[in-house]
Amino acid sequence: MTLLLETDDGISEFALEPIKRKGKKTKRIAVDSANQECRPVLMTHDGHVLQSGSTSLLYDDGVGNTIERKEIVEADGHGNTLRTLQSTIGRSQRLSEPVQPEELLECVMEKAYALTPVTFVSDLEELLTSGCIFRVPFRPRACTTDHPTFILANSNGIFLLQGKRCQIEFVRLEQSIAVQDEDEDDETWDEAWEYDLLGGEEW
Repeated sequence: MTLLLETDDGISEFALEPIKRKGKKTKRIAVDSANQECRPVLMTHDGHVLQSGSTSLLYDDGVGNTIERKEIVEADGHGNTLRTLQSTIGRSQRLSEPVQPEELLECVMEKAYALTPVTFVSDLEELLTSGCIFRVPFRPRACTTDHPTFILANSNGIFLLQGKRCQIEFVRLEQSIAVQDEDEDDETWDEAWEYDLLGGEEW
């Protein structure tokens, strides 16, 4: 995949390489009483096992007519068809002004790409090197949602980060609790307990 970004000095081209997180994978294997590996199967309510290929996934309308996948469109909660946005791969995208870091921090990142410059115009290189962050249109395929995507650079290279808006609302106390200092002349609980142990009044 290639990313084309247009600035005043021209068009920069970058090759994209997805960054995958390396983690330890754990595979759970179910075994029977004889320690033999089990495999999942589909079964009807009366105990008949469904063989491979005997099930399929399909879409139908409200009256039971089958709908081809290519005829399916996305709609909002009011039933309005959403506009399809074309893929940006291989298509030049004009960069706007740099954004503040807070705009990036308000997103939860889901994908990351390492960018290798094929053609790098001077003004974009200088801006990224100085720490500027840009929001760019980025859609690997046609879709109806434009996810927030940012390009930035550091000492390790140039990166493209794609995510979604964080919906978490932080909750805090509207008013702090006032802590009242204890009067030095007031009797403490420990003092009262000590007095009772020494044969004083019961309480």
